[in-house]
Amino acid sequence: MRTRIALAAFLLSFFFRPFQALSQNYPVIYVGLVSITPSNVAVLAGADGGYYKKHGLDVRPLVLAGSSTALAAMLSGEVSLISIAGSGLINAHLAGRDAVMIAGMVNFAPYDLIVAKEIRRIEDLRGKKVGIARFGGSADFLARWGLEKNGLKPGKDVTILQTGGNPERLAGVSQGVIQATLLEQAFAYQAKKTGLRSLLDYSTIGLDYQHNGIGTTKSFSGKNHDIVNRFLKAMVEGIYRLKNDRSFGLKVLERHLRVSDSDVIQTAYDYYVPKIDPAPYVNLKGMKFLLDTIAETDPRAKKAKTEEMVNNSLLQEIEASGFLKQIASGR
Repeated sequence: MRTRIALAAFLLSFFFRPFQALSQNYPVIYVGLVSITPSNVAVLAGADGGYYKKHGLDVRPLVLAGSSTALAAMLSGEVSLISIAGSGLINAHLAGRDAVMIAGMVNFAPYDLIVAKEIRRIEDLRGKKVGIARFGGSADFLARWGLEKNGLKPGKDVTILQTGGNPERLAGVSQGVIQATLLEQAFAYQAKKTGLRSLLDYSTIGLDYQHNGIGTTKSFSGKNHDIVNRFLKAMVEGIYRLKNDRSFGLKVLERHLRVSDSDVIQTAYDYYVPKIDPAPYVNLKGMKFLLDTIAETDPRAKKAKTEEMVNNSLLQEIEASGFLKQIASGR
């Protein structure tokens, strides 16, 4: 694990060095990201805008291979903070792990239900196959919820299959291997450009959902209150810059997504950034939705409480100090 993280830190340093002239006196904080996607833009904006440096931190975002690797790195102390799905945080808590979410980044479900051209209504999926990344993941939760809301019983009326990540699922629908899947925004955009249709945009239906947020351990946040406070302040400043400086936001997305297609970048910005809360609290209702869904198959979740795995007090402290008003006033 140490070798992989050291290599990731070395590689990522090339990308972040132009934006952070770091001092050896700054505490080094590793932040594990499962992938570089628009859902992590708040963390990336803090780096590109120089806000971690401003608040006296040497923050080093690392791309780790999957959520299980990121979670293991956090629990072992190899990284201090991670970007983690709400469902992943809950499952870690239910397993007795020292895991808590301290900020929400994407507090909605950034998915579309993409279907083959011949599917006109969700009801037409009866007897068909729906692809997801993995059982128990975000796409699985939301696919089952959407099907059940439209009178279809997953596993009986519709077959749910694990078919890989977004690229594999898009290919599966295009090639007729599956008839529907949930795709995150960028891939849903590509799918619609090829003529596939979207039957449901989960981001617009008012569903409380915690797609991802910042996770850490209670022991780290308890022992390093000042460091966590400075990290969150820097992220809040990055969010403010994203929302009020479109050109900056587009550059952050283009730089890290490594996409030159301006339509893709513009669409990603317009989809994600306006929905990011200036004070990125964890969505308690969104976590409760996930917890209730997990409880259908995991008895441990029936006795769990969202307040046990969420700590919004750190951001509440920052907001109560008037920090957000200071940013808005330019002080």
